[in-house]
Amino acid sequence: MELRHVRYFVAVADSLSFTKAADKLRIAQPSLTRQVKGLEAELGAQLLDRSNKQVRLTKEGDHFLAGARRLLSYSADIVSSLHALTEPQPAAINIGYVPNPFQRALPASLALYEKEFPTVSINLFAMRSLEQVRSLGERKIDLGFVGLLDPACAPGLEFQTVAPYRVVLVMPKDHRDAKPKPIQLKELASMLFIGLSDNSYHGYGSWLGKTCQEAGFTPRIVQIADNEVALLQAVRSDLGVALLPEQIRNAVDEQMIVREVRPATWIGSATAWRRDNKSKELRAYLQALDRVRQKILQSLQSPSRRKAQ
Repeated sequence: MELRHVRYFVAVADSLSFTKAADKLRIAQPSLTRQVKGLEAELGAQLLDRSNKQVRLTKEGDHFLAGARRLLSYSADIVSSLHALTEPQPAAINIGYVPNPFQRALPASLALYEKEFPTVSINLFAMRSLEQVRSLGERKIDLGFVGLLDPACAPGLEFQTVAPYRVVLVMPKDHRDAKPKPIQLKELASMLFIGLSDNSYHGYGSWLGKTCQEAGFTPRIVQIADNEVALLQAVRSDLGVALLPEQIRNAVDEQMIVREVRPATWIGSATAWRRDNKSKELRAYLQALDRVRQKILQSLQSPSRRKAQ
């Protein structure tokens, strides 16, 4: 039984007419009739009833038709999958990121990359740090903006610090220490802190503990927020203060005040990707990201910035 014979039978069964099926298949009607009769002979069953100048499916034909459709569909899938192996696929890069208002390098690098590679499709996925690690391992994403994630948590990945962010103190405006001038880090020893959960911002808790310990005290954390919105709400409600990247200035309202911290304190943010990912799109994006990173570092070292620090 040849696949074309099955296709001929399905064409006749669909139209219930040898004439219409022959026109659709672009073959002569006598040839089509012989092919279908040959299929019936090979199967040992009558598939079509041609009596009374009408074509109807027999019980056997109706049963065979269902299997014939599956066979043709399966054969089409095989051909499509084969073509997918040989035909060039659309260029794309998949990027994961922790959604927060602190990102600077991500939007800047995307703008640069899209300008230089307009035909490459960029797919963004908002996900937590550890979700990104799993997705990198499963090759679902090419690169992740993983924040403070410790490289020890993800062997097999390459890590690159995107940029250090200057840390500021966010506190309620009615706090007794709510003043416009900078504050010494060691002066925070008596304050209560709002932290960010490791579930959402893996590594923040360790960073906060280490930063405060270097200033000579252990932070007293009264609440762990799952995201920056919940954290700011806790600060606004005068439950505690928070140390955050200075970009948080864009998210605070009149119920809060932002104070600079002395000595200058920094928090890092990293990207990660698989060492064995040889994607041209990934390598090109890493180059664009490095150029953005260099600009950020240069801005931090500008004379006006050093004077402000």
